Amino acid sequence: MEDAAVLFAKLESRGESQVRIDLAQGIWSEPRTVALVKEWLALKDRARASEDSAKRDAREEETLSIAKEANRIASESLPIARTAVLWARYAAIIATAAMAYAAKDPILSLIFGNP
Repeated sequence: MEDAAVLFAKLESRGESQVRIDLAQGIWSEPRTVALVKEWLALKDRARASEDSAKRDAREEETLSIAKEANRIASESLPIARTAVLWARYAAIIATAAMAYAAKDPILSLIFGNP
């Protein structure tokens, strides 16, 4: 019967994949050792799951940060876009009025290109 710390050190040196193979092949016969090996493997599984969860949380946080930045940029750009649309409408109205007036006045017609 080995001490758990000594056994865990041996398992670490063998590597998780090899320990799983050894367990499947039944190289440990003492029930307490088998239980400790299974506990070590469970610890490895929990550590991997925790690491995966931390990575997923980091990705989600980064995605949220990008979305917030996009919303901030969009909200800052919206008033500028609205102002540009308003000025474009004014320009279209003025151009339409000028063309209508030019069609009636021969001199303006020459300037604006209407024969």
